[in-house]
Amino acid sequence: MVDLPMVLIMDILSRLPVIVLLRFRCVSKSWKYLIDDSDLINLHLQHSLENTTNHAMVIRSSYLYLVNFPALDEAVVMDHPLKYDSLSTLVVGSCNGLLCLSNGEGRGKEGTIVYNPATKKRRELPVSKINYPEYFTCPERLVYGFGYDLANDDYKVVRIIQFYNDIPDFYDSEVKVFSLKTSSWRRVQDFPPEYYLSFKRQSGVYVNGCLHWMVILKPDSDKSKLIVAFDLTSEDCKVVPLPNYSAGEVHLTIEVLDQHLCLLINYPTIRSEVWVMKEYGVQESWTKLFAVMQGDTIGPFEYVRPIAFSKDGSKVLLEQDLSKFIWFDVETQRAERVNICGMPSHPEAGMLVESLVLGSRKTHHNKKSNERRRLASANIAALPNSSTTHVVSGRTPDFDNVTGNLKKNQEALDGNQNIRKKGKRDNLEGFLSKGFKLKL
Repeated sequence: MVDLPMVLIMDILSRLPVIVLLRFRCVSKSWKYLIDDSDLINLHLQHSLENTTNHAMVIRSSYLYLVNFPALDEAVVMDHPLKYDSLSTLVVGSCNGLLCLSNGEGRGKEGTIVYNPATKKRRELPVSKINYPEYFTCPERLVYGFGYDLANDDYKVVRIIQFYNDIPDFYDSEVKVFSLKTSSWRRVQDFPPEYYLSFKRQSGVYVNGCLHWMVILKPDSDKSKLIVAFDLTSEDCKVVPLPNYSAGEVHLTIEVLDQHLCLLINYPTIRSEVWVMKEYGVQESWTKLFAVMQGDTIGPFEYVRPIAFSKDGSKVLLEQDLSKFIWFDVETQRAERVNICGMPSHPEAGMLVESLVLGSRKTHHNKKSNERRRLASANIAALPNSSTTHVVSGRTPDFDNVTGNLKKNQEALDGNQNIRKKGKRDNLEGFLSKGFKLKL
């Protein structure tokens, strides 16, 4: 049998669906070690993100549903650990194949988890008590966010609470961060007192290592709208500049489109505009992609939300008024309704990339076996036949190390198998020497 170069093996595996890789784990221990290795997991995720493969749409209604993308053929109920007939589970966020799901601040089915729908792995978040400040009796705003801290190779859940009382413009806050790496909550710097979470979106939008929310400067004003970003590495807040859009009565909503920060500007009864920040943090990079006019191509609407681009980038999937999905051609301005079998009523959609990211303690610290430690020390992060090296988690690729480790693992396994075979053969020869015969 011809031995394939490790770089080719890694490239082939990185292009396969998650369900196929999970089956391959059962072939041998060497395959299991390879597929469970964080470097292959990162390479597979990187390929899926760059080539928009292994994607699905998550629909939230009375239950959570998964729909293959871009086929959009059938909505299948997600059998997740928080599934509960009397509760509509909140999708706090989606990042690198992991979903943060919540039914509240309790435990069990009334708690919060980080869950991978592809691998079925999950982490349950412990309850974090709300510390009420003096003179404040109840939280006015409570928002969540979920994302990835690249610098520390950690997934984090953020909870922001703003407290108010009867005195205008007088309020306090509490910000806590849950780290999957340490499996604990920490209180960090309070939310800036000049920012008011007046908009009702409960979940922060994750882009470029930050969670984003719309805020205004004063509770009694709706004029000074801002985008505030919570940096998951530094764990502090900063302002992201808005585009220079036309004046008038507008409703602003933050979204994510093709891994870029997206702003939906809705002019009621007139049009909705979709803007994208091409270079994160640079105001001049805001670009208006398209506008949907009222009554023009899709009829009257209250709002439309961009979900994802088509494979060729010529169309955008839009969610209209929590009622239907539409493929909108950016150039021709034509719209085509999408019919999804089994789609629930009032669907609220988001995107998910399927991955092998585990979201468990062994994602960060796994020391169960010498073989796994040797293999995990390998640094695989480059695409083959390319002069560009993609560094994953700050490490340098070393394919020779991986190849050597795999060969050592396989040689050890083959040696163990030969010993077992020899033992069985010796036992059989001893059995036959006593005068017994096997009947075929």
